[in-house]
Amino acid sequence: MRVIILWIIVWLVVGIAFAGLITNAYGDYFRTMGVYHKHNPQVCIMNPNPEIDDRLEMISDVTYSAINEWTDKLSADGGNWNVNITEYEWSEHGTATSDDYPNCTIFINYIYGVTNDSVGRTGFDFSKSWAYYYWVEIDLNTIERRIGIHLGESMNESTVANKIIWKQLPEDDIRNIVLHEYGHALGVEHYYVNTNCRVDECDYSPIMFGSIGVFDGEIKNVTSKDIDMVKRIYGDDGYGGFSPKYVPRECDINAEWYSRLC
Repeated sequence: MRVIILWIIVWLVVGIAFAGLITNAYGDYFRTMGVYHKHNPQVCIMNPNPEIDDRLEMISDVTYSAINEWTDKLSADGGNWNVNITEYEWSEHGTATSDDYPNCTIFINYIYGVTNDSVGRTGFDFSKSWAYYYWVEIDLNTIERRIGIHLGESMNESTVANKIIWKQLPEDDIRNIVLHEYGHALGVEHYYVNTNCRVDECDYSPIMFGSIGVFDGEIKNVTSKDIDMVKRIYGDDGYGGFSPKYVPRECDINAEWYSRLC
């Protein structure tokens, strides 16, 4: 099984905040992005160039499936958790920028892939009070590094080099990545395991855990801990609710909490 680190790239007005592990004395915990949606998100799915990947129907289906799983589980106990979704074909957005879609507050964009160990990235721009957005980028392919050895007639003529082989990500992996990156776009940075795994059983099941396997056939889901993380940001009443919004930077996942003060 290959483990891919899902890096967050966060664009801020005053600089860049990098995801990091901060020691917490209370047990497993999560960190937030520090910003939240004031109103129901407008999700804009920017379909990929069919020349990059022709699995357009599948990509659309898994994207809707991932968004709906978050929405359905957040809404299970009530609250305003609805999102609006608009889908754009490549011909409609191929040369456009975020400024061309001022109503979009979550962009989901697909690319061929990048030559590092990440398969998804999320950033945000909340620098304008009247227009803000999260930008989600999903890879459709990832690389596999292999050692290439060429044996010459002598040691000086022999070479060893890294070979990069591109592999198309399967449907289940793409859905897992969308689930994770969409969680960033709701305001959660990552879930961290701080439990002593030699004494207690560690829980790596939350979709917002910071690494995810690919090509292993695993189907991930949003867990109750993931839902708890989001509700500590927005309150049980959901987007734009009456609960006073306090956006913690770090929360003990197992602690009792009042008004989401962590």
